[in-house]
Amino acid sequence: MVRPDSALRRLMRDTGKLLEPYGFEGEDPRWVRTDPGGVAVVERTRTLRSFTAGQQELTFGLRVQATPLAWWEFRAWRDTRDGLPVAPLEAATGPGVIDADTLPPALTEPWSLRLDTDAPGHVLTGDVSVIREELPKRVHAYARRALRLLQPGAYLEELLAQPDPTIATWEAIVVLLAGEGPDPRLDDALDHLAHLADEEPSPDALDVIDYARCCLVGAEQPA
Repeated sequence: MVRPDSALRRLMRDTGKLLEPYGFEGEDPRWVRTDPGGVAVVERTRTLRSFTAGQQELTFGLRVQATPLAWWEFRAWRDTRDGLPVAPLEAATGPGVIDADTLPPALTEPWSLRLDTDAPGHVLTGDVSVIREELPKRVHAYARRALRLLQPGAYLEELLAQPDPTIATWEAIVVLLAGEGPDPRLDDALDHLAHLADEEPSPDALDVIDYARCCLVGAEQPA
């Protein structure tokens, strides 16, 4: 028999060990891998405690984050401009405009640890066994999803495939394209972003436009 917090700690230690072969480092609730393409993160969601049919239950899961290097470079440029400390790459977050957890429902359904009514204060052994059995498959899927988004062009490809891009999506598209230098796609993306910023004033959009222009000026300078 084991108490909920102890069960959770043990399961998260198992998660960290399963992530090690994929190059992730850290500990509960966040494991990180830095690559030339950016930073990939697998982390535990917040735990929720509730009562279902009179039985106390703790639910949690895993989620994925990916931050392309170009986005971190933009944030570093802006922080430097504003006199703020630059976050290290391993702590980078954003842009947050892709549902990185786009995986089959069987891999995203929150796990559940229920208290054993016959052993107050302890979780059901069967719930722990189910989670431990599912961990390898789920960790594999989440790690591969995070790393896939850091492959050259993958994050941008998913952004460009969105059917109805928001202003935040266009900001990310411009930043990623700006990192590649002059390109007709960048010109088009800047036009879209400028138009949206006129309709919906956004300091972030103006920063992105300024950054892209700085990148283009730098690209035009003689080597």
